[in-house]
Amino acid sequence: MNRRAISTLTAALLLAIGALAQEPKPPVFAYRSFWPEFEAMKQFKDAGVNTVCIFAANTYNSLGQPYCKYPPVWRWFRKYDFASLDKQYDDVLAINPKADFLCMIDLNTPIWLKHQMALRGQPDCDSFTMLSCACASREWRKTTGEYLEAVVKHMEARYGDRVKAYVLACGQTDEWMDYSRGMAGRAKTQAWKTWLKDHGRADVAVPTLERLDHASFEDLIRDPATERDVVDYAQFTGDIVADTVLEFAKKTRSLIPRQRQIGMFFGYILELTRTRLVWAGHLEYERLYSSPDIDFFISPGTYSDRPMGGGSGFMVPNATRLLNHKGFLHEMDHRTPTYNVHLDEFVSIAWMVPWKNQAETDAGLKREFALAITAQSSLWCFDMWGGVFKTPETMQCVKQAKTLWDRFTAQPLKTRAEVALVVDPQSARYVNDQNATVAQIYQNTRNTLNRLGAPFEVFSFNDLSRADLSQYRLFIFPGLFELTPEKMEVLKNHVLKNNRTVMFLYAPGICDGKTLDPARVKALTGTAFKTPGLSTVPRDGWKAVYAAGYADLTAETLRKAAVEAGVTIYCQDAVPVYANERLVAIHTAQGGEKTITLPVDCRQVRELYTGRLVPVTARQFRYSFETPDTALFELIW
Repeated sequence: MNRRAISTLTAALLLAIGALAQEPKPPVFAYRSFWPEFEAMKQFKDAGVNTVCIFAANTYNSLGQPYCKYPPVWRWFRKYDFASLDKQYDDVLAINPKADFLCMIDLNTPIWLKHQMALRGQPDCDSFTMLSCACASREWRKTTGEYLEAVVKHMEARYGDRVKAYVLACGQTDEWMDYSRGMAGRAKTQAWKTWLKDHGRADVAVPTLERLDHASFEDLIRDPATERDVVDYAQFTGDIVADTVLEFAKKTRSLIPRQRQIGMFFGYILELTRTRLVWAGHLEYERLYSSPDIDFFISPGTYSDRPMGGGSGFMVPNATRLLNHKGFLHEMDHRTPTYNVHLDEFVSIAWMVPWKNQAETDAGLKREFALAITAQSSLWCFDMWGGVFKTPETMQCVKQAKTLWDRFTAQPLKTRAEVALVVDPQSARYVNDQNATVAQIYQNTRNTLNRLGAPFEVFSFNDLSRADLSQYRLFIFPGLFELTPEKMEVLKNHVLKNNRTVMFLYAPGICDGKTLDPARVKALTGTAFKTPGLSTVPRDGWKAVYAAGYADLTAETLRKAAVEAGVTIYCQDAVPVYANERLVAIHTAQGGEKTITLPVDCRQVRELYTGRLVPVTARQFRYSFETPDTALFELIW
């Protein structure tokens, strides 16, 4: 073989390896609990679930209770009780010798380290409540990094290939959320000065809490002409958390084989609302989603749309992680009627309202499984403090879902969504998240879309210039407050064309990155800011729909706009729909016979939970739902 052929072959091989490295690693179906629920582990083993998440926690939860029933592993500076760590894994192996693991590592500050850091002049290094302050401390990062390295090396040496992934956990509820809400101690103040210098900004003081708690425009949006330092400070707060996550992920990656995965909770832009949208630090998720050292991200199903008839949904922009070739793990921590509410004789979590009965449990779990299956994501059944999956009927649902998940997550299936919800973390930095309106921007918009009767996908604004948007007919921008000339070019080149309908809410484009001006709203939408109701204005090659208030967006107005845009409405009822190229899932609180319309022709559908076959005529079929119910249909040609 000549040199040119060898060179060509080598280049092709490198391209193939690079492409393979970009693909998400295989998804997992796992069981998890805070406590050692051995009977439940046996039931899950019998259901074919052999992957177990172990969280050897050293810290206390938000209720002041220890997360873990075992003794802490991290006892002092470079002193670790690995016997306690091993017992947590060995106890599972005694029940299920085939078990493999997701190793969740608690990087939060143990009580002894919190006190030691205070003695060293850094009293704000409690990462559970003051994450960005802890991340600003070199000493905290060094000490925590040493613990991380020791645990990973021990796990690799003792359990080797039984470890499928490492989950790096820190911050409030171990989800990398910063609850300092803008407060800064010495280390964070110095880090702020360094950040300003690195970004070419003038040296200014940390904004006062009074300024952090208010915004100049309707107490919701900040004006960069007078509040640029607050907007920058919001980015800095997220950056300091993201920098730490990337540092720990890089360290972990250097210690493990490439086939091991690394994951974490991050990117909750669709869920975090008052006091958390901006200051929890999750707005910098795009930096993490592009990291080569991180394989997947995790979030619970939304807490705001769980009752029957709700659409659940991920807390993160699903299209963004797909474009970055990242996996996703859907945490099913939903409460069933049998879940344990008592953490001890004094503390309970009874305020977390469960599904009411077995019928709701079946419909709710099937909904969550269908969401994960159609999105082809990983999942874990989170037993929390036990009792969630207690009844035989519930475990039968798990067993059936595992069989379906095994079958369909192995097939590369593209979403059928024709509606795109576009979030913008850069605009979100301008928001005063003390304002109650913040819940309406993304969380309520997502929940309204859950009742469209058609599937939708969630993009970040920065995805628009690199994604294939050809299938989307309706775009929704609930929080596009910052519209720089560069971002306007992206809209023109990739969205505002092809006779699409583009819906804007509240104050789109009011800021150009330098000043606020409500007149810009009319320049973009054709309708003046504060015009009541929903306005539709034909534009050059596209149609603008504008709602001056978030309350103007209802399931009915949304469905009307979708129909006019040519979106396929699968069900005329206000129900959630998930769909890919082969599967359609529909959840409903109220049963009865419903007509389902498909976007493509097929011969029949098979409802996968019951096995029932239903003929399809002219892309429609009728199906009788229970009350409540979730159906998962496979299209058959």
